[in-house]
Amino acid sequence: MYTLDRQERMRARYKQIKAGYRPALEIYDELLDNLVDADTLLLDAGCGPGGLVKGMVGRARRVTGVDRYVSAFAEQLEIPEAVEADLSALPFADNSFTLITCSWVLEHLPDPAAVFSEFSRVLKPGGRVMFITPNKGNYAVWLRRLVPSAISQRIVHAIYARDEHFINPTYYRANSQRDIDAAVRGTALRPVRFDHISDPSYLAFNEILFRVSIVIEALIDRFNPRSRVHLVGIYQKR
Repeated sequence: MYTLDRQERMRARYKQIKAGYRPALEIYDELLDNLVDADTLLLDAGCGPGGLVKGMVGRARRVTGVDRYVSAFAEQLEIPEAVEADLSALPFADNSFTLITCSWVLEHLPDPAAVFSEFSRVLKPGGRVMFITPNKGNYAVWLRRLVPSAISQRIVHAIYARDEHFINPTYYRANSQRDIDAAVRGTALRPVRFDHISDPSYLAFNEILFRVSIVIEALIDRFNPRSRVHLVGIYQKR
């Protein structure tokens, strides 16, 4: 099994090999940490159990989650408040939040424009949306997209020893900088940061594949850095 622990060890090795490299989630967590203070009203969109923002409970003034599957994992919630709703119809008043986090969610949106419109509506002026999501232009994501969702759940369990019971179908309609800029068009959101971040660990099931992945990453860095596997960005409401 290619467990999460093994995958993290591959990332750690890559950090030793490539000077200055930082994984996408490490960058995302640091950005989140820098954006949260005692006045932050945080909405975690597509929150799941809320694990990625649980550290902000007690630091932010309020931490709220929203997810269409809240009732399915209510007993596993790691944040004090979560609402069951679709992201394209948020049950919150205008100008309710100062920060929206969105981790591993954009790839599952059938109508990204509707969701970003809602994000813009519920954010206060000057509020931010931050996200982490796969890049549909990356080779590893191409391979994943070739497999239907129902089959990919079984493959993920067989290879990675992890379950994906609450995974929505993947559409990859907001998984490039161009797609996201198109989705926010007509809203008050504007980009303030957009990073393309590499990660050779996804296909590094053994030492040979790890070495091959490193070579592929080097080629991507040289010839097409915008095809790195992860996107991390921040958009701000005017």
